Amino acid sequence: MPLSRFTVSLDFSFYFTLLNAFAIDFSSMRTNHLVLATSLIFVSVSSQAATYSGNGNSGFGGPIGLGSLTLTDNGTTVSGTVNKGPNGFNDVLVLYIDSTAGGFTDTSGFGDGADGLRRAMSGFDGGGNRSLLTFTAGFQPEFAIALGPASDNFGGLWQLANGGGNSLPFISSVNLNPTGNNNSPTYTFSFNVSQIGMAPNAGGTFTLFGTYISDSGFRSDEADAGNDVGAQGWNPFLQTAFVAYTIVPEPSSVALAAVALAGFLRVRRRS
Repeated sequence: MPLSRFTVSLDFSFYFTLLNAFAIDFSSMRTNHLVLATSLIFVSVSSQAATYSGNGNSGFGGPIGLGSLTLTDNGTTVSGTVNKGPNGFNDVLVLYIDSTAGGFTDTSGFGDGADGLRRAMSGFDGGGNRSLLTFTAGFQPEFAIALGPASDNFGGLWQLANGGGNSLPFISSVNLNPTGNNNSPTYTFSFNVSQIGMAPNAGGTFTLFGTYISDSGFRSDEADAGNDVGAQGWNPFLQTAFVAYTIVPEPSSVALAAVALAGFLRVRRRS
């Protein structure tokens, strides 16, 4: 099931109420003042932020389960910040993304043991040990982001695929910063929405689930965003929740609304 999130949204009734509350005399406003007012409205909706709390577990010390994840975007690029909880970020946060049709119902076919991040996404140690992750109804990911700032000094975006070594197609670095440091209070990353099969500035929604796991596939009980249940280790886990994130719409649509508001203000000025 999807979890709720906090977002910044556009509600023009709020702006009219605010303007009336301050008793602004539109008849005395100059055109440049109207432009400024509508520009401020445009800026206020040109980006949004969502913060997802960890699931409250601390099997690996709590850096993810007792931390949080914040996402923002500008219509084309999604930027993320991992707000670390207590103790070191010593392992890998794998963020599974469902953004297109298709996807996978579990990780049983993932056998990519070519490097630590691929093992983490596969939940597999490259030998005989596996932590099978079964995804919940309504969530079938096609992509995964793996963040290993200390364990692997890298963060990247991959497409999911069944197979053995190097079977997960690498798409791009996600500009993880910092790396080589397990104790930064925050870690940032970013990716383009087109890299996960979505159209920029279209207002589309993707769903997300994050699991904290070692680069040998040994899974912890910590999760963010969403949640899962299972006995920590190379054991089966069942995802129980995921979250949704919506990309900001095309700026032109917001600009059109701002122009309409400007026209309304000008009419009031002349009346």
